[in-house]
Amino acid sequence: MKIQLLVSKWCPTCPQAEQVWSEVARSASVDYEVLDVSERAGRELISQLRIKTVPAVVIDGQLKAVGVQPPAEAQALLSA
Repeated sequence: MKIQLLVSKWCPTCPQAEQVWSEVARSASVDYEVLDVSERAGRELISQLRIKTVPAVVIDGQLKAVGVQPPAEAQALLSA
């Protein structure tokens, strides 16, 4: 399973999302990466998936959530 968290330096809630998802990814032993939308890989993914807001969670190539999820909700997204 691959989790990609799309963030931006100007986003006030992105650090919270990074904290939640890094803990969830560590406990679930999944492939996890944080992509800044100002960098090429981040821009390509938001363009491909037509994402308009960050933070955004992409799991296995599909947009699954935007905003900051509580840890329990993040775990549930991995189980779905």
